[in-house]
Amino acid sequence: MGDGIGGPVVKCLSGNAFELDVTHYRKDNQEQYSRIEKIIISKIDNPENPEYRETTLEDLERALKGKFVSCNVQYRDEKTRSEEHTSELQSRPHIS
Repeated sequence: MGDGIGGPVVKCLSGNAFELDVTHYRKDNQEQYSRIEKIIISKIDNPENPEYRETTLEDLERALKGKFVSCNVQYRDEKTRSEEHTSELQSRPHIS
């Protein structure tokens, strides 16, 4: 897909998933995004710690909660899209 979205992390859901308050969009995005999107991490691009490893909910909260992240969307689960629910996005977050 290759769309780009960004915003603050509002809630961590597990060791590899969080909710993002989408405040920034790339101009050339192909999809429309809800205000709150559920992000499932496929790989973390963090210049301070570039290697991906399994994380716990607590690890993810310490690293991401309240921080601005940029996400390169890799896949969108169309089955979860509706007016009432956020969709699931698999992405590669970049921590700012």
